[in-house]
Amino acid sequence: MDYGNQTLVTEFFFMGLTNHFQQQVVLFLIFLLVYLVTLLGNVGMITLIWMDPRLHTPMYFFLSHLSFVDICSSSVTGPKMLTDIFVEKKVISFLGCAAQFWFFSQFVVTECFLLASMAYDRYMAICKPLLYALIMSQRVCVQLVVGSYTIGLMISMTHTALAFHLPYCGPQIINHFFCDLLPVLSLACADTQVNQFVLFILAGALGVVSGVIILVSYIYIVIAILRIRSAEGRRKAFSTCSSHLTAVSILYGTLFFIYVRPSSVFSLDINKVVSVFYTAVIPMLNPLIYSLRNREVKDSFRRMFEKKQCLMKKDHRNPKSMDEKNFTKVKEFILLGFTSDLWLQKVLFVIFLIIYVASLSGNITLISLICADSHLHTAMYFFIGNLSFLDLWYSSVYTPKILVTCISEDKSISFAGCLAQFFFSAGLAYSECYLLAAMAYDRYVAITNPLLYSQVMSSRLCASLVAASYLSGFLNSIIITSETFTLSFCGGNVIDDYFCDLPPLVKLACDVKESYQAVLYFILASNVIAPAVLILASYLFIIAAILKIRSTQGCLKAVSTCGSHLTAVTLYYGSILFIYSRPSTSYALERDKVVSVFYTVVIPLLNPLIYSLRNKDVKDALKKMLDRAPFFK
Repeated sequence: MDYGNQTLVTEFFFMGLTNHFQQQVVLFLIFLLVYLVTLLGNVGMITLIWMDPRLHTPMYFFLSHLSFVDICSSSVTGPKMLTDIFVEKKVISFLGCAAQFWFFSQFVVTECFLLASMAYDRYMAICKPLLYALIMSQRVCVQLVVGSYTIGLMISMTHTALAFHLPYCGPQIINHFFCDLLPVLSLACADTQVNQFVLFILAGALGVVSGVIILVSYIYIVIAILRIRSAEGRRKAFSTCSSHLTAVSILYGTLFFIYVRPSSVFSLDINKVVSVFYTAVIPMLNPLIYSLRNREVKDSFRRMFEKKQCLMKKDHRNPKSMDEKNFTKVKEFILLGFTSDLWLQKVLFVIFLIIYVASLSGNITLISLICADSHLHTAMYFFIGNLSFLDLWYSSVYTPKILVTCISEDKSISFAGCLAQFFFSAGLAYSECYLLAAMAYDRYVAITNPLLYSQVMSSRLCASLVAASYLSGFLNSIIITSETFTLSFCGGNVIDDYFCDLPPLVKLACDVKESYQAVLYFILASNVIAPAVLILASYLFIIAAILKIRSTQGCLKAVSTCGSHLTAVTLYYGSILFIYSRPSTSYALERDKVVSVFYTVVIPLLNPLIYSLRNKDVKDALKKMLDRAPFFK
């Protein structure tokens, strides 16, 4: 039978995970965070392995390909899932569905055989250590990796050809969030028993073959470990396998649960939930498993940020006047904070604690209102909800450490802790700049094109603008963080501030080259000035549109819709530009320290107040929520 002539369906529609707006907002934020962590973790792992010669071994060669496969597999489903969350019609073309399934199945199968290759590598390393370098040669490692990709390609070709050659002439709704095999087959007009049989056989065979390789390898490994007499030797041998065993258990557990069960016990709804784990969570967990549980990776991460410092010291060292011992690697920083007076520290502790609690309460309340009240399910409040989420996260990067510093004698922060604080604060600050620009564009469309507003500011566009804000912010944060923390800090480790901010860190650096200055100007231009220009252009068009309104009441109403956003933009950009857009010669750390309190601690508190006290819709939603609360009745 020629199925090609019966294939009438040209596109499919995903049901997604949920239709409830509140749950969609939560899922969007969670999946966006997971996807960003996945990209950062796996790209970071590949970079570490590539840069550190000590990691140029077979095990880390396989691990770099595992990270590459995780990046690819999560990118096949992640971006589409994020853009579809708020879209009413989650559409994908027939060819797009086939391509998504092809690539996803290829990377999943490839990962299974990469894990089998890594098990064989561990077997050779523990059972035949003297022959390890000879047997696990570069040629063998390349052959194992190429073989994994080849098997993945062949399996994905087989399933894709069989599945998408069937006739699809009936329903077009896929009960899933991506084109997985079982949900697609359930829509076919023809008998799919052959496909399900092939799936069961191939999935079982692949699981058995790769699983047997892993199982046999670990049987020999356990036998070899038991022969080691010293407890320390057994512990060291087993520690080299623990990360791999964890990754294998997680991946194979979810895959066997979904694909190697009889068709009589299939449940698409259950499979949908479990699929989230191996499509989104596992690619994020793998780099964490192989870094948090691996001393070599952690040491390599530390060396990567010390390498540039060492090179700069060698370039500028004068052996006649300076001894090598004078160059010590900075392992921690000391935060001077605001004051050394104990009584003032207690006062500041109380003040910052009140502000932090109020900030958390205000932003959580605003997010809850937007999720709970259907009248606030608009583009403007979607952006405001994300702004509150950013402020919630932003203040939590600084304030807990400030509170601890106020009441503790230990003012230190580790090098890694300082790096993490700087990375997240920069990423969130840049994301907020882009988000404020997106909100300005939203106000521009609402005032200049009110009849087309709902059509232009669709759910897909809003989700894309928010995702782009986060992605741009954190990508630029990677650039500035890597450049800053590879500087040579020979000016001491005392930071004259209450957090790891850019100006005091640069002040501790020995030699700030012109290339670093260029990076700073690029970051300033792309993350502060460019969004500011977009905001300014939007408001120029808004003003022009308002001036065309004849009635005074209409003008006041149009201006009122922008008042809250303008206030938030003025406060945020005013403090940011004051600190970071001046020549380095005009830096005054004491003055900047006070101004920094405003945008790190106070603004996250003010934003929910600005968008609630000046907004009738939010006040009405709050009143309705309080009226429904039983303890207010």
